[in-house]
Amino acid sequence: MENLSQEQITEKAIIYSALMLHDDEIKVTSEKIQNVLKSANISFESYMVDMYVRFFENNEIGNLISSGGSVGTVSAEPNTADKEEEEEPEPEPEPESESESDDDMFGGGLFD
Repeated sequence: MENLSQEQITEKAIIYSALMLHDDEIKVTSEKIQNVLKSANISFESYMVDMYVRFFENNEIGNLISSGGSVGTVSAEPNTADKEEEEEPEPEPEPESESESDDDMFGGGLFD
């Protein structure tokens, strides 16, 4: 821990506090996280706690744990762009066959 900056220590403490609250099935709020941090004598800025609480409100902690923390873009609405691509695949252009003219030039194809 001695290699971590104070900001990194605070971030880890906020995350661990949220995990503790989640594990005890207690709603994660700024006030509750601040109480845990004060009890652990961790200095913090209230804006950092609020920022993480907003993140946890928009992302279920259980889902973050099961996904290994990779959130990506989270949206409440389904992605319609992906559905359009799935519904209407573009036809692939057929390649022009130059091999026939090459075969004639060299006296036949490889398997002729």
